[in-house]
Amino acid sequence: MSTMSTACHELLLQSRQHAPLYGNRLANHLPMALLALDRLGADAGTLRRFADNYARKLLPAAVSGSELDPHDYLGSSGDYPRFVSFFQDRIREAGVDAVLHDWVPTLIPGLAASAFHAMIRLAYAIEGGLEDEIALALAYWASEYVTLPLSLEPAEGGLEQIADRLRLKLDQHVFKPGIIIDRMLEIAWDPALAGAVVQPLAAPTLREVAGFALRAYVQREDFTLLHIVTGCHAFRIVQRYANDKALALRYLWQAALAAWLTVVVAPASRRASGDSWPEIGEQAIAERALLSSDDHVIKLCYSALCEYREYGDPAYLRAAARKLALDS
Repeated sequence: MSTMSTACHELLLQSRQHAPLYGNRLANHLPMALLALDRLGADAGTLRRFADNYARKLLPAAVSGSELDPHDYLGSSGDYPRFVSFFQDRIREAGVDAVLHDWVPTLIPGLAASAFHAMIRLAYAIEGGLEDEIALALAYWASEYVTLPLSLEPAEGGLEQIADRLRLKLDQHVFKPGIIIDRMLEIAWDPALAGAVVQPLAAPTLREVAGFALRAYVQREDFTLLHIVTGCHAFRIVQRYANDKALALRYLWQAALAAWLTVVVAPASRRASGDSWPEIGEQAIAERALLSSDDHVIKLCYSALCEYREYGDPAYLRAAARKLALDS
């Protein structure tokens, strides 16, 4: 766990007053964006301005009641305040590492929760090392927990081959109105995928899933695909607490595939981006991201820099440069 600035720490403590969702079940990105800005080098004024502006649209958090063990109530969104009390007490009793080792394996099958946002929030909280934010993130994940009805059985072919096979099965799918997680569940429940095999013979590596996500996002500047990229970054942080990392990677691939399918079967999203964007370096990406008021731009740039340093693929820098150019 890393350190954070005093200003970021104070703002994260203040952010506890906000609910994890707002509007039509949209994720509250404030804690994640603050931590990303802090890592990118934001000063106290930048952090406070962002927090003040972003918080205007958020809802107040419900008052925590008596604690409730989430084991038998996973996915019960209304019990979020009681889950918060539970995780705060468990962390005080057993410590952060013990609670993460206990609960990440339980939550990993539902890593699609809130379109990856619950896992992302936990990953940022782990990096920040703030115990209360970790408790809130765990409660958020438990309350929005949802699994995808896709087989974990393996089949022949690589990730791209499997993805293309499934895309052809869904060519006539027409989506109902909904947010990202609604569409992921809708596509996963499509009768055309009943019994379909979505996993490669050997469990995919994180590099392979992250590479799939990056290539998809580079081809299309798409809001859903952005979340697969940032989700893979978050998984890299959270996976250290997974008991069975190979199985955890299968759940990641399952969720990434479902999210990708929601994009490629929609006719309006099939055209790849052919635009050329100027390449800029790591420092310039960080500096420009600090000027943005868009939480998704900030998080994408932060994830892109982290993943570039992990894998060395310059396509991460190009993806960040494109997002910044569009933002400006």
